[in-house]
Amino acid sequence: MAAPPSDAYTTPFQLTKSMHRDVYSAIDPATNKELSATDKVIIVFGATSGLGFATAKSWNTAGAKGIVLVGRNSEGLQKAEKDLAAKSEVLSITADVGSVADTDAVFKKTLEKFGRVDVVVTAFGAMAVAPVGAQEPAAWWENFEVNTKGVYHVAHSYITVAGGNGTLINMVSLAASFVAPGMSGYSASKLAVIRLGEILDVEQPGLRVFSIHPGIVIAENGRGAVFEPFRPFTHDTAALTGGLTTYLATPKADFLKGGYLHANWDVVELEKHKDEIVEKKLAKLAFLNGQLGPEGHPWSS
Repeated sequence: MAAPPSDAYTTPFQLTKSMHRDVYSAIDPATNKELSATDKVIIVFGATSGLGFATAKSWNTAGAKGIVLVGRNSEGLQKAEKDLAAKSEVLSITADVGSVADTDAVFKKTLEKFGRVDVVVTAFGAMAVAPVGAQEPAAWWENFEVNTKGVYHVAHSYITVAGGNGTLINMVSLAASFVAPGMSGYSASKLAVIRLGEILDVEQPGLRVFSIHPGIVIAENGRGAVFEPFRPFTHDTAALTGGLTTYLATPKADFLKGGYLHANWDVVELEKHKDEIVEKKLAKLAFLNGQLGPEGHPWSS
């Protein structure tokens, strides 16, 4: 049997015809002056991860006023801060997103240091994969404890401590969209985060929420992890997602707020179709493939 093509988990899931696997001009803060962030303060939860560090690098390139690096490991944070070689002012905070007291403290310390919070990115995650019944229940629930509860704590603290005005960008996964053996805990936890983002969008008028699938990301310089079965399909740079976060913080991305998108999709093409995306809710979750209504589904037979 022939091996599946290397784009098997990318091309079939394109909303745009144009596909990217690395940073490009529309989302590149190094070349696009519209992405300047000289007045913005960003908090990156999971800053020692590949995606978190790449996000911090993108905001450093964009000239952010302040970058707050958050992680559980103080040594990892120190290394991230050193490797960042920041021209922005940096604050590193050790915290566990499993504790709302910790996430509250992150926002309090950020406000004390910088006086504002403009953008928050959640780049942490757990992936405990096994069929139901083949792992301890605690391992299955770890997906929710980290992926879902952690994001909830960050959102709760953003709203209650910092006023909930700004942009919240959550790293999710394509795994939320398909059914595969062993993926129940991970897929369901990421799906829950996407729906949480949609609900926050209607609950919190001052909070712009986005859910990003970062692609299948190459691990670089000891940061990031690759799920072994997906190694043949791993071609996306972490910088692609890092750059996308700087774009999503601009008013240009307002038509996508509350929605889900892939880093691989072309934002210029999305902008051209923004009215249709909003009207038809193309970036929002659907409930069923069936068409529900007073007349029932229009059966073909």
